[in-house]
Amino acid sequence: MPSILITGVSSGIGRACANRFATAGWTVTGTVRDVSRRPEELDERVTLAALDLSHPGSASALAAQLVAESGCPDVVLNNAGVVQFGPVEEVTVDELTRIYQVNLFGQLELVRALLPAMRERGSGTITNVTSLGGTMTFPFFAVYNSTKWALEAISEGLWHELKPFGIRVKAIEPGFVETAVWDKVLPEKTSSGARTSAASTTGAYGRYLEAMVAFEGSIANRTSPEAVALEIERAIGDNSDRLRYPVAAYARPIVTARRLLGAQTTMRFFHPRWMGPTG
Repeated sequence: MPSILITGVSSGIGRACANRFATAGWTVTGTVRDVSRRPEELDERVTLAALDLSHPGSASALAAQLVAESGCPDVVLNNAGVVQFGPVEEVTVDELTRIYQVNLFGQLELVRALLPAMRERGSGTITNVTSLGGTMTFPFFAVYNSTKWALEAISEGLWHELKPFGIRVKAIEPGFVETAVWDKVLPEKTSSGARTSAASTTGAYGRYLEAMVAFEGSIANRTSPEAVALEIERAIGDNSDRLRYPVAAYARPIVTARRLLGAQTTMRFFHPRWMGPTG
């Protein structure tokens, strides 16, 4: 049976993918930071492996362990990541270093460590979960988006470099997904479900950040992680040489509109909707 390594299966898209591939009969290894705490609602057939992408060397160690014990997985699904929300001006060097380590450097380390085995075998699929924010930049998500733009660039480069060796590369670009990850970085919700004011902690950016939070809160028609997992399964099963797969709510129409209208026109369209009419 085919095998897949999925990073970040504690919740959200990663857990949904792990469950879906396990149900489909795949041999699934899912990574978490602490293997002693099995994620709730994770299929019992998923084997856990420890991985902390914030620690350089952790990905290489996991790759070596997997290759030695069970062979190189057929598919690597780089899903794990962290989100940074706030003005670029206020992001500290430590925060910037951490998000690039987790969202880019650690994932690239994992891929590089497994590529020799894939190349020797003559097959494999590298699937990187980027973002709609890897094709355009949202205000106050710029640092996070920049890591996804970088992963998009790496994915495109790998597409060229690995194609001669029979290794496929896919970039999954999720739009708006119903996942708790946003609750971890956005201002807390009140009992009524509204976001609390962020002005007190964002200084000059307060009114604009609140407009962006309000926009985020207005997106009600989000795609469930389970539905995203289905789209990712289809993308991985696609034997063509296609690279990019916009998935989930609004991703395809927004990507298409930006391509047809151009980046500047799209930016002008979204700016007042994100920052307020006087932003």
